Amino acid sequence: MSDRHRIKGIVRLFRRRRWLPAAVWAAAILTVSSFPDPDPGFTLFPGCDKILHFIEYSILGVGLRYWSGGAGLPSLMGGAGFAAFDEFHQRFVPGREASLWDWVADLAGLLVGSLIFGRFMREGRDG
Repeated sequence: MSDRHRIKGIVRLFRRRRWLPAAVWAAAILTVSSFPDPDPGFTLFPGCDKILHFIEYSILGVGLRYWSGGAGLPSLMGGAGFAAFDEFHQRFVPGREASLWDWVADLAGLLVGSLIFGRFMREGRDG
């Protein structure tokens, strides 16, 4: 089977199962946030973890918006609930803690990811 046929197969899978990209990414987020913090005192610069939260939840925002078929509010509400669950879950992981500011960074990422996806959908219809 050629690479082109494999790629077409993956695209067809994602079209039939719109939930798959968001579910895989959410599972990745939960997996990483389940690891104990190896060195809580090490940071590149203050607040760098907020940038990582923003990036990972921007990607989730795109996936949730894709899953919802372009509906922004339901994808944001679902993402906000998932982010809150993730922060709550981290309370029970050694070396980690729940943080309101991490949740705010998650929400900002969700919003930006959702807006980016919405913009590309509009351009696809208009272009």
